[in-house]
Amino acid sequence: MSLDTKYRPTSYDEVVGQDANIAVLVQFVQTGTGFNQSYVFCGGHGGGKTTLGRILARALLCETPVAGNPCDTCTSCQSILTSGLSECFFEVDAATNSGKDDVKKITEVIEYSTFSGKRRIYLFDEAHQLSKNALDALLKPMEDTIPGSQDKLLVCIFCTTEPEKMRKTIFSRCAPAFTLRRVTPEQVADRLEYICKQEGIEYERDALILISEVCETHIRDSIKAVEGVSKLGPVTTASVTSYLKLDANDLYLKILAYLGGDLSRVLSLADELVQQQSPSTCYEKLAEAAMLVYQAHLGIAKVPSYWSESLVQKVGQHHRQYLVAFASRLASRPGRPTASMLMCDLAHIHHGREGTLAIFGATAPVAKSAPQELPTQTQTAPSETGTPTAGNSHPSGETSPTTVGKVTSTTPDPKERSAYLTAGGTFVDPRAQKRREPVASSKGDGLPAELFGQLLQRRVAELNGDRGPPR
Repeated sequence: MSLDTKYRPTSYDEVVGQDANIAVLVQFVQTGTGFNQSYVFCGGHGGGKTTLGRILARALLCETPVAGNPCDTCTSCQSILTSGLSECFFEVDAATNSGKDDVKKITEVIEYSTFSGKRRIYLFDEAHQLSKNALDALLKPMEDTIPGSQDKLLVCIFCTTEPEKMRKTIFSRCAPAFTLRRVTPEQVADRLEYICKQEGIEYERDALILISEVCETHIRDSIKAVEGVSKLGPVTTASVTSYLKLDANDLYLKILAYLGGDLSRVLSLADELVQQQSPSTCYEKLAEAAMLVYQAHLGIAKVPSYWSESLVQKVGQHHRQYLVAFASRLASRPGRPTASMLMCDLAHIHHGREGTLAIFGATAPVAKSAPQELPTQTQTAPSETGTPTAGNSHPSGETSPTTVGKVTSTTPDPKERSAYLTAGGTFVDPRAQKRREPVASSKGDGLPAELFGQLLQRRVAELNGDRGPPR
């Protein structure tokens, strides 16, 4: 049996970090109002929604609840603990039983069971996958009461990671939704420490905290990670870094650092990265890294322990607002990305950062005089103190023979622009005029440059509605 199944909480005391929600659930049982409404548990995956729902169902159906908790000794409690089901409790996987016909079978059972006087509870896992018609079929029995009492004919426990997909009419028949909040890494580490002691697994406390941070404090994922790392030996920081491939984080940051400066280095690092992880994961992690660096640069996010804080700060100082454009491009990845697609997108971002491709639009910082273009000043990588230098240093801490992010201006000086305005007030780029100037041949079939310029200006004026004097 896997550790996450073996150590799944069976009582409220074992649930981590949901004290406020548990206090309310206990009151429903103690006051005898638990069957007056249905319930919704929502939150991220692996946070304990279904676990809390099962404990609540056992407590509501328990013959002798103890201070709002299930006694775990009566027939109902033992049946649910051993088989997951009982005569009055049913767990439905909404991912595979989402249609109206599936729910219709439930409502038919409810109609025939009212004569026995037994209350029934249905727990719907992944409830957001229930169809509109299926949810509609539940509304009436969820609202009707058993004759002579306030208890509902049907009590449902909905567990969902996407409550916004469920109908508002369902929520109106439930108690206020119980949102499971994320717990702290220390709280998760406490639970992991208890499991390690029970299983005789050697561990380092810092390694357990590192696992909880990497798993974003999802308890089930953290337990699975501990079980996987333990197969390599003691759970240490080094073994966690190796098992969870945390050394790839430096590659992500270095790729961001070299964008706009050294394309060959960017592609080389990306090629090294895709040897370790899938292109889809690379897209996701690069976008995540870009936003982490941006938030850290603004001072609104703490850098997790498994990221290099010094490198994060250097990349943030170098790219600043460009990081939003990086993340936007990488987050909108293709449906089935390949390594070649990743290389192409990174090259696109690189050229946009250096100014040879204006692909970022308004997302990137722009100059006031040229709102449709990227900044025109020459940029170099900052030194460790964050100030630009003329050398070849990069925010990644490595050296490169090329200059980082060099951008040149292609827009004429404002004083020179007036020389290229037509009669209609339209600016004609002098490069376009030069490209269109015909070269006189020996046969005399070309137009003089001065005459061609006059014809070009007259044509632009006509397009602008200024016909001028008749010819």
